[in-house]
Amino acid sequence: MHPPSSRPILAALPLLTALLSTACGDRARDDAPAGPVPRIWTLRHLRDDAAAHRPLPEGLAALAVGEPVTPRGRPLPQWSPPYHRLERLQDQGQDGFNVLPAFREGRPVALAVLEVWEHMPEVWVQPWYVLVTDYDPARPADVHRLAGALPLVDIGEDSVFYSPFWEVTYVVVPQGTPPDRYRSAVDLYSSGLPMYRGGGLLAPLAPADVMPAMAEGGVTPLRPLSGDSVGAPGRGEVWLRGRRVTYLDFGTRAFTWNTKAERNGVVDEAPLYLFATVDTTGRAVPLGLPPVLGSDGRAGAPRIGALTRPHLVLLPPGAAPFVPSELGSLKAELRERGVPVVDAHPTAEQLAEAKDYVLRVALNPECFQELTRFPQACRWLDSRAAVEASVEPAAVFPQDVLFTSPVLPFAGWTPGS
Repeated sequence: MHPPSSRPILAALPLLTALLSTACGDRARDDAPAGPVPRIWTLRHLRDDAAAHRPLPEGLAALAVGEPVTPRGRPLPQWSPPYHRLERLQDQGQDGFNVLPAFREGRPVALAVLEVWEHMPEVWVQPWYVLVTDYDPARPADVHRLAGALPLVDIGEDSVFYSPFWEVTYVVVPQGTPPDRYRSAVDLYSSGLPMYRGGGLLAPLAPADVMPAMAEGGVTPLRPLSGDSVGAPGRGEVWLRGRRVTYLDFGTRAFTWNTKAERNGVVDEAPLYLFATVDTTGRAVPLGLPPVLGSDGRAGAPRIGALTRPHLVLLPPGAAPFVPSELGSLKAELRERGVPVVDAHPTAEQLAEAKDYVLRVALNPECFQELTRFPQACRWLDSRAAVEASVEPAAVFPQDVLFTSPVLPFAGWTPGS
């Protein structure tokens, strides 16, 4: 991420970009050759589509990562058959973005798909303005933040330039400034206030009544398969061109972006590997197994990247997921999808740590029948390094879609730690 700078930001260029965004977008649509049309589904769009039973975005439906949102009162996909004997319904008090099981760097993780970007080759950071009464590079917002003032943004969900990946910009205002004095970026720039660059913030603009999916009667969101309690993001409000809108706060260590001149501001993407097989037409078809989340590959980068590009990965010959015998209905469905299933030894299934390996793929699934060496005897496909070392590049297919897919904290582990 950008280190905090001691130099004020030049005001003209960001404002010019914001003011021209709509006009440039319209002209590009009129003159562009025929081809795939870029489109963004935000969490608001995904929730509204789910509530109205509209089809999923093509890039999401075809990848079988599961429904992104479960409206209130409807069955939770991975807490209902075939994963469980009985249906469990989403809490009636709110809609829920689904918690999806995944693996990363040899560990189980929980992630969510909050936004879908189809035919968008790259995503850029956008400015997020925070009002302070003094600027201290060591502690820019801890002490001097203007009490009661909301942050400000200038790019909303209706723009093709929208991004949930923000670069924090500290704006120094005089002591005694009313907290609602500035409600738009135009107001800030017209006042000629000093501005200083800060770090990054992942904060999707989102409805206030959509949080991690939670079953009726539950006390906390849970990660499917393992049942671990999952933390929820913070919530807040921000000024967007004079009106208050709500957002979800996933913190400051969820992504990085490019700082080279020719690609400055482009958010770094991480691969999201989804296991697949080949159908009778020769097309790669996802199997619906938990994905493997890779790092964004940059030296010194946070441990996760919240902008992911799905990659279909053909399941290597002989590889299979670990499926305990209690999930008999799921075993049958996986076989119908063409997933090899190897029965596990009862001793392996009863281990306390076995819950962390449910549906994790092993190259040598005969290890599931080991009496004493499970899970250490298994060669797991649960990291970017393992996938790249075990799967031929010709069997990996990047997709023309991007996800805003933050990792959610659970079991004492915080994303980015």
